[in-house]
Amino acid sequence: MFYAINDSRNNNKEGDASLYTLKIQVSSRGIEQVNFLNQRPLLDAKQQPFVTNTVDAEGLALTHNGKSLLWSSELGAPLRLSTLDGVMEKDFTSLFPARFNISSDKESSNGIRSGNAWEGLTVTPDGKSLFIAVESSLKQDGPIASPINSGTARLLQFSIDADGRPSKQLHEYLYITDPVPQVSKFGINDNGVSEVLALNDHQLLVIERSGRNVSAGFNDWDYSVRVYMVDLTAASDIKNIDSLQDWSNKSTLQPVSKKLLIDFADYTSSADCIEGVTFGPLIDGHTSLIFVS
Repeated sequence: MFYAINDSRNNNKEGDASLYTLKIQVSSRGIEQVNFLNQRPLLDAKQQPFVTNTVDAEGLALTHNGKSLLWSSELGAPLRLSTLDGVMEKDFTSLFPARFNISSDKESSNGIRSGNAWEGLTVTPDGKSLFIAVESSLKQDGPIASPINSGTARLLQFSIDADGRPSKQLHEYLYITDPVPQVSKFGINDNGVSEVLALNDHQLLVIERSGRNVSAGFNDWDYSVRVYMVDLTAASDIKNIDSLQDWSNKSTLQPVSKKLLIDFADYTSSADCIEGVTFGPLIDGHTSLIFVS
């Protein structure tokens, strides 16, 4: 059985913010069948639907004890804990430094850019820590990815207590996203981190998802999707660095290492907007990966 979450903002256009349970049959031939078992609304601590535009769920992870769900959001609290029925138990806004405040003010030079907030979320297999990723560059860190420059994302690591709750920030790392790999003449071309999946406490899979609108009406989109193997072992810890410009000697600032593992372009000419990945069952002795768009 799998859990899934949608990124609705609880408004009339996007519908209800929801949590799903489903069963997926997978074999060497691929995904053979998906059965949705349940759909429940995501509820706040008062067991009420979240106020419109205070939720935009993205990453989802089951706690190590299997009793709760941790999920990230681009609106409201960046990280929340909910029951398996979708009722919020706690939010963890207080764990995040002020440099990650979301700023919709175009004149502001600090904070997360609106729409480029918390995306990837994963708990390590031993259940002792959690990683959460910002999609793109903080304003004070520099520009977002473009066709002629890379972008910067930050990857945060938190400790997790025995109850499955994040307790304090341990580390923070710099992840360099690729430049935008392909552009459209219609104006929106981006690239950022859309998901992370921990293999252990120092190696992760990171999905970079680049989107571009391919019609004048902004109704049609194409995507480039790449999955990287990332190692944190030699990376600099930037936990106390509010702006990358504050690092005293730029030549010593070491991002995480990354190695291309999967390029969706090798398998399809029309990749979807991939925003999630999880481990699937063993197939012929190999661990499978299941992606969701």
